[in-house]
Amino acid sequence: MKNLKNRALLLTATAGVMLALTGCSTASDKPADTTTAAAENTPEAVQITVPDASEIFPKTAVTLKNATSVTLSGDMSRGTESVKMKLSGNKDGSNTKANITMKDGTLELLSIDGANYLKADKKFLAKTAGKEAAGMLATMVGDKWISVKDASQFGNFNLGSLLDNLGTDSMMSVEAPKVTAKSVENLNGVKTFKYVGNETDFWIAAEGEPYLLKIEATGPASAGSGNMMFSDWNAVAPHKTPATAEVISIPGL
Repeated sequence: MKNLKNRALLLTATAGVMLALTGCSTASDKPADTTTAAAENTPEAVQITVPDASEIFPKTAVTLKNATSVTLSGDMSRGTESVKMKLSGNKDGSNTKANITMKDGTLELLSIDGANYLKADKKFLAKTAGKEAAGMLATMVGDKWISVKDASQFGNFNLGSLLDNLGTDSMMSVEAPKVTAKSVENLNGVKTFKYVGNETDFWIAAEGEPYLLKIEATGPASAGSGNMMFSDWNAVAPHKTPATAEVISIPGL
């Protein structure tokens, strides 16, 4: 399966798509306003004052640093690369699951205590291994998981690395100074503080811990577009190891 491994390395470009949303814009000259929740026109909202980015971003950075698990759902593109993904599990990578959909197919990666497992559709297998090999693999594998020695060959979908890139240095010294507006916004039924940056918008939980709930790129498409949603902070249920009968090993993987 050497051909499969070599072609699959191309998927590492998706890491760049993910990081395109972490705030790579230039600084803004616009001053941040002092908008409050009064714009929502409700008695409850009027009582809420949106904190400055310089005040809440450092606190959010701490939640990123201290997080043990999270679920991330993203729909992103940059240049010719595009990807829809859902990543969930532990920040340290000991128990994670990734569901990836690209123009070249879909794949599912499961990593538990150092063991890695892969499922992929025929389109992905055909693109990465060729039609003949894809047909052979599909026949051999069926609905089973493929045991994989090194999951990184299929892309860098590390939750810990992503959160680190969104961490203290980025949010405090890079992103906070770029905020030009702020408000209270309902995000899927959750009250959030929204911060509008030069090329990136942020939604942070307005109640309880200031968890990061959404990032959206608003700059030129060439720099990266799309959004990432965050949920289940420190509450992701552990993924289960597939039963032995559900796993197949393929030489070369």
